[in-house]
Amino acid sequence: MVLISYAVDNAYNDCYKIFSSVKTQNIRRKAMATKVAWDYTHQEFTITDYYYFSILQKVCKENDIEVDEVTDWNKLSEYDVVVFNYPEIPFKPEEVEDVKKLVESGKRVIILGYYKNEDNIADTVNTLATAFGLKMNGDEVTDPVNNHNNDAYFVVTSKIYKYNEGVERLMLACTPSISLEGENTEAIIEGEETAVSNQNNKTILGAVYRHPSGGEFVVIGTCVFWDNYSIELYNNKQFAINLLKK
Repeated sequence: MVLISYAVDNAYNDCYKIFSSVKTQNIRRKAMATKVAWDYTHQEFTITDYYYFSILQKVCKENDIEVDEVTDWNKLSEYDVVVFNYPEIPFKPEEVEDVKKLVESGKRVIILGYYKNEDNIADTVNTLATAFGLKMNGDEVTDPVNNHNNDAYFVVTSKIYKYNEGVERLMLACTPSISLEGENTEAIIEGEETAVSNQNNKTILGAVYRHPSGGEFVVIGTCVFWDNYSIELYNNKQFAINLLKK
């Protein structure tokens, strides 16, 4: 009986150790997870739209990126990263000031648009982006040589300067260019030499403003680089992970 009791005790202790270890690992993973606010206060495309973003949702879960759709503007400060994915409502001056404070406090804010100023998207993005010395142009960038599936609107580039760990090439469909107009701004994605803007702008496809605090304001030309069609092409998935994880 003593031997049986000893064996049972050992088995119980081993199970408890395994349970405790798993619990500790889960707590650590949760603590290390990046918290992302996917804004919906400006009628953005939502990440819970299964048709467009189900793969991105899955990728986030697999990479310790916790994404919440946020409908309360005042809760954005609770997150590490804030995403405005194709906002359709212009930003008010007081909202611009709030976003400035987020960046000054070390947050990363990401805004994405679309080409040709469709739905006035470039104008809407610029109600916020110009406060950080960045401007989304109302043009379209195409590449007759470096593209996907022989479609010039599906621009492919290897010129990725940031968030580029494990990233060799990206495909950005239906993208405008971004202009650098202020201090502490730089390109993070550029088209190849064969890429052209129909307004003769420099083919910068993504750009960032960096604050001394470490905060960042990022503008990506196209909101569809991480949709269900594009995300598994080239290294779009890894770039999305790098962009969201902080």
